[in-house]
Amino acid sequence: MPDYRRRATREAMSLRFDFSGCFAAELAEQAVPRAAIEALASRLVTAHQQIQAREEAGELPVFSWLHRREGLAEVRELAEAVRQQFQTLVVVGTGGTALAVQALVRAQETRTRVVFADSIDPDCFGALIEQLDLSTTAFNVISKSGETPETLAQFLVVRDLLLRQLGAVDYAQHLVVTTDADQGALRQIVHDEGFRSLPIPPGVSDRLAAISPASLFPAAVSGMRIDDILAGAAWMEARCREPNVWRNPALLLAAVLYWATVERNVRTWVFVPFCHNLEALAQWSAELVGELLANGGGNGRLQSSPLHAWWIRSADPTLLAQVLLGSARDTFAVPLAVQDHGREWPVASAYQDLEPLAYLGGHGLADILAAGRRALETLLVHHRRWFVSAAWPQVNPFTLGQWVYGLQRTVFYLAELFGIQPGAEEAGDACRRLLYGALGRKGFEAQGMEVERYVAERPSEWVL
Repeated sequence: MPDYRRRATREAMSLRFDFSGCFAAELAEQAVPRAAIEALASRLVTAHQQIQAREEAGELPVFSWLHRREGLAEVRELAEAVRQQFQTLVVVGTGGTALAVQALVRAQETRTRVVFADSIDPDCFGALIEQLDLSTTAFNVISKSGETPETLAQFLVVRDLLLRQLGAVDYAQHLVVTTDADQGALRQIVHDEGFRSLPIPPGVSDRLAAISPASLFPAAVSGMRIDDILAGAAWMEARCREPNVWRNPALLLAAVLYWATVERNVRTWVFVPFCHNLEALAQWSAELVGELLANGGGNGRLQSSPLHAWWIRSADPTLLAQVLLGSARDTFAVPLAVQDHGREWPVASAYQDLEPLAYLGGHGLADILAAGRRALETLLVHHRRWFVSAAWPQVNPFTLGQWVYGLQRTVFYLAELFGIQPGAEEAGDACRRLLYGALGRKGFEAQGMEVERYVAERPSEWVL
């Protein structure tokens, strides 16, 4: 097992960010001018210092928790107890916190089975529940607010099944609740029923909970070395302490994206995972950017034309080329490449008289995947499209911790540069209130009437 306390090991497992897709001479007039980044130096140093100061003042618990690590011993103890007692852990939740959990756990093979009930589609949810042996299954219900309606509905279904099958005494041992430490319906239920629980640190929003007890508990149950996740985050933090933009990967990424947004009207990030195990992480990355930067806060430039992010599941380079080059020039690609997939599968040499097959013999599947990424990046440069490649030596807890911490840092740097408050959720809150009203929650009668009025007044001639 690698010892990530040794600098040589950490260097070998460092994520590398390749910015040649922004600065390469082949981009010609579309290349990001080095002088433009140099001109931003004072603002970048100020943004860096502001983040540092806020972190030291305890205003950014998403970063400061890494040093305090409150509740980490409780995470380990509870994870060990669940691993000894149960064969399967089902993570119940549809919000951003649950997605942050998936970003870690789905990137690694697990020893204890961890599955995700992340949809309330009755066919999907029902199929999952029906194939479980409830007597050997634990459920981790995750909601930062403790009031996510979809997650609470799943909780009520699961609780009823456990009660009926296991009885009112034994069922409680099968539930672990992760929610706000002090408030919300789930926290009240924990107090009333005595479920085992873990707190989400105060001030840490849904998708920022990827390095917190919320995500580390399922990761620990799965058998992942959570100390390695934290070591990776700490290693990236050390790299991000450097105020020099050319030596701080998160700050340089923020600088390039800020310049591209302001000077070239870039509005969309696209995360492209060239590894199946990074797909959930790519989705989390896109939603992190969307949640924290899309609203734009009070910044006029972003308010009128906000930032967006999405991700592409397919690693088919021809499809990716069509999607990326078929979109407007306001798109910034972030390929996620893996050097060592943990194994290689050689392609047998056969049909040497058929050139469409003959050239593939002697390669491996990972080799072909890497070649596809290089071909895509070559095409992007040829068409003067920007990208930054993130090269992963391997997908392991140490590199996962690096990526999560580094991307979070990038987003907060950007928030400082744009002068916005990350995490504004006006649209999400408005939709949630309408959902409450549509479902008949007390206190939201006006929103319920608004939904009913829309349905009743919808013109029938537009329904085919």
